[in-house]
Amino acid sequence: MARPSFIPQTAYIHPHITGEMIRYFEWMGAAVYTADHHSSAMHGKTFLLDAVHAGIDEDNAYGRLDFINGVPEGEFVIVVNLESLSEARQTERALHLDLAASGKKMDSWKITIPGTGETLGYAASPAGSAVALDRNFEFKLPLQWLAAAKENKSAKSLRLRFSLWENRLPVDALPVEGWIELQLVSEGELS
Repeated sequence: MARPSFIPQTAYIHPHITGEMIRYFEWMGAAVYTADHHSSAMHGKTFLLDAVHAGIDEDNAYGRLDFINGVPEGEFVIVVNLESLSEARQTERALHLDLAASGKKMDSWKITIPGTGETLGYAASPAGSAVALDRNFEFKLPLQWLAAAKENKSAKSLRLRFSLWENRLPVDALPVEGWIELQLVSEGELS
């Protein structure tokens, strides 16, 4: 059975968040998770998501979601679940990034703390965050929102999961099972 591929982050990244896929070098060093489109094909699964690029720098977390055949035409929602974890693998802080889109264009987005209703950033008031949807979906958010800034020594890793929803139902996710995990270390500690 074929497996998806994952390459861990090897260097800090500093991409401009525009939703374009033309800046290869800005994402060099990011962790990359590429979907396996073959193992579920016999079960009739429709694939919309191709790959995820994710990484950190000293102050921010970044993510990029690439689509197989471009941005979907109809109405959809992209949900990114993010969690910072302690050395004991306990969740320090969880966030949800929700983007609503239609006709291949972003309608709105917001970043919230699940269970509290607290909104940290949204389209009209990004507060240090950035979200873009054009040829792909990209985001930037401050590590301090995840209790993962360098002054918080208890958070040791960050994990992410991307999903695409249509009509309130999940239609694709990356990774399909589990999470993409990033180590919260200095650039010199990345290999």
